[in-house]
Amino acid sequence: MRYLHSKPFLFTELVVFMLGVPLLMLLVLPSSAILPMIWLMAILCHFITNASNDWRKEKWWNEKAITRSELARMLKRFALCAAVLTALTYMLKPELLFGFVREKPVFWLIVMVAYPVVSVVPQEIIFRRYMFDRYKTALSPRMLVLVSGVGFGFAHIVFGNWVAPLLCVIGGVMFAQTYARTRSLALVSLEHALYGDFIFTLGLGRYFYHGAAG
Repeated sequence: MRYLHSKPFLFTELVVFMLGVPLLMLLVLPSSAILPMIWLMAILCHFITNASNDWRKEKWWNEKAITRSELARMLKRFALCAAVLTALTYMLKPELLFGFVREKPVFWLIVMVAYPVVSVVPQEIIFRRYMFDRYKTALSPRMLVLVSGVGFGFAHIVFGNWVAPLLCVIGGVMFAQTYARTRSLALVSLEHALYGDFIFTLGLGRYFYHGAAG
C-alpha cells in the first residue's frame, strides 16, 4: 500500500480531487445534491484523516487556538477586506447592497446561524484538515497554502458564476494561512463563517447558492 503515499499517486489524486470532482459536480449532479455531496466528502475525508493519525491524541478541532491575539489578527484583516468588498459592491452592484437584510430579514437571520454549521464546517474539514494532512509529504508548506486556497476557490464553480470562485480563491488562501499557522479547525471555521455571513449580509449571497447563474 506504499504506492498510495507515493508522490506520483498523490499528485494524480490531487488533480482529480481539485479539478475532476468539482467539474463532475457541476456537470452531473443536480443542485439539490451538491450540499449532501459536500457532507459525504467531508465525512469520508474525516475518517481517512483519522485512520492515518492517532485520532485519540490529535487535537484536530483545537479550540484553544482561539486566543485574543488570534482574534485580533483575524478582525484586523476582516475589517480591511470588508471595507474593500463593500466599496466594490457599492461601485459595481449598488442594487445588491444589503438587499438580503432589507428584503428577507427573517431568512437572513436563519442563514447567519445555519450557514456556519451546514456549509462552513464540512468545507473546512475537506480543504484544510484533509488536504493539509493528506498532501503534507508531497507539497511544501507554502504550496499547501496555495493549493488549498485555489482548490477551495475552484470548487465554487458549482455555483455557475465567476464571482464565487474568485472571491473564494482569495478567501481560501487566507483561511489556509490561518490553518497552517494554528492547525485549528475551530479558528479557521470561525474565520470562514465571519466572511461568509458578511457576504450574505452585504448582498452578494446570490453568487453563493445553487442556481446563481440564472
